[in-house]
Amino acid sequence: MKSLILKRASIACTVLWLVQGGACTEEFEAGIDYLVLKSKEDAEIKASATDPTKKITVIEYFSYGCLACKKFEDHISKWLANKEDDVEFKREAVVFQESWAMLAKAYYTAVKLDVLDAVHIPMFDAVHEEKRAMHEPKNIEQLFKEEARIDSKVFRETFYEDETIVDEIVDIHEKAQSMKLKRTPSVVVEGKYLVNTQTAQSRKRIFLIVDYLVEKVRTERDNVGASEKDLSSSPPVL
Repeated sequence: MKSLILKRASIACTVLWLVQGGACTEEFEAGIDYLVLKSKEDAEIKASATDPTKKITVIEYFSYGCLACKKFEDHISKWLANKEDDVEFKREAVVFQESWAMLAKAYYTAVKLDVLDAVHIPMFDAVHEEKRAMHEPKNIEQLFKEEARIDSKVFRETFYEDETIVDEIVDIHEKAQSMKLKRTPSVVVEGKYLVNTQTAQSRKRIFLIVDYLVEKVRTERDNVGASEKDLSSSPPVL
């Protein structure tokens, strides 16, 4: 009965959020609507909590090989149009199966060459609409040439020879393992709150919960700042 009531409240709030452009006061529950992560980044998270100038991070973990990620792009675009200035959005490409390795390399190559805007959606379309074998480097090279006018020599020097790209993929793989990410798309807020379609129940509801968590992080930072201010103003005990 309780779960049915919560589900109905969630649906009602989602409709309200869509109509009013984000206005919703639903309280989401840890362990149900989102997960609280325990990872190696705890020290970094604590440091950011005491730095009010550092932006709140919202990171999508995705793959071009993931159809749900392609469908999620529209929701990302709409959310980004209204994103607050104190929030930073990033994507990280994960490798959950062998065929995703070259797709991750394509993503970080695009970032390195500063052509992500030109090739991002075309990569999704090539995989899922055109059914091209985008796990093959020659097809990635061709797409970069078609969509971003990247010379083959420049592409190959970056794709094959830039070791920082491989390092980035390995680093993200280790982070994903430490956070026990098992599905895409997954969105992580400030390195400690995880939302995906399993917790949110739908793609539409993910950013409703993300907005709630962003506000939660703001409150946590304010509380930390207030505590430190109180401590600094207290007289020393002699």
